[in-house]
Amino acid sequence: MHKNKLLPAIALLGGAVGFALRKWELATAFEPGTGLPISGMPATITLAVWSAAIAAALFFLCRDCKERLPYDRAFAAEGNSLYLTAAVLSAFLLLASAGAEIVTFPITYQAALSAESSGSRLALTLPPLRIGLCVLGFLCVLMIAGNLYRAKGRGKESLPLLGLCLLFCVWLISDYQGRAADPVILDYVYEVFAIISSLLGIYFIAGYSFQTGKPRRTILLSLLGVFFSMVTMADRHSLADLLRYGFAVVFLTAHAVLLLSEHPAGELPAETEEPEHA
Repeated sequence: MHKNKLLPAIALLGGAVGFALRKWELATAFEPGTGLPISGMPATITLAVWSAAIAAALFFLCRDCKERLPYDRAFAAEGNSLYLTAAVLSAFLLLASAGAEIVTFPITYQAALSAESSGSRLALTLPPLRIGLCVLGFLCVLMIAGNLYRAKGRGKESLPLLGLCLLFCVWLISDYQGRAADPVILDYVYEVFAIISSLLGIYFIAGYSFQTGKPRRTILLSLLGVFFSMVTMADRHSLADLLRYGFAVVFLTAHAVLLLSEHPAGELPAETEEPEHA
């Protein structure tokens, strides 16, 4: 099986198994009354071992992905209708996430007012910022997908890619702001892994547009973002968060497949011939 199918399949199937293991952990590894974790539970150990195994498999399988290409060749998708469908789907998942946040905004705003009264002005800023960035992300993904599908432009210094990075940075801040007081790390560790790995995956995808790309890091972190996003979808998230995790799964998988596919021939810039230091 070609790596453009094998590695994404490992991340997706591994994430599906991880989702089931996380459900098992949530059902059996926490005390019903207090919500505290029960040490040594098989579900917790199994999920941790499974996550490490998937990360190790992806790491070793993408070690020989060394071909460093300019953005337009690394993510060549001219006339690729499957990519276009996946990208448009991911864009609408972001738009739906914004809509879900708008519906719950009055409740979120009241909670933010309470937090601000205790000294946290950031809590009042984050909900509308997330909504705005999800709408912006929707437009950014459509622009990225359209440019790649029609092979318009060279993808040099793409601001839409930076817009997605900004969205995930704000999401990470929001998640930390809501979870900082929770002493039980197992409550939120997989969602933190998901947001950070997805952010780094998008960051390295954007790196192809602004500098010489790093294929191994891009593939590894993108597919880890897919895996951990699927695992944490078993947690109790808002609909808006679930839709954003869905976006990460679809968007990162689509771009990992492009990067792992065979690329059209062309002359490489001189700087891309240097060996990559992982």
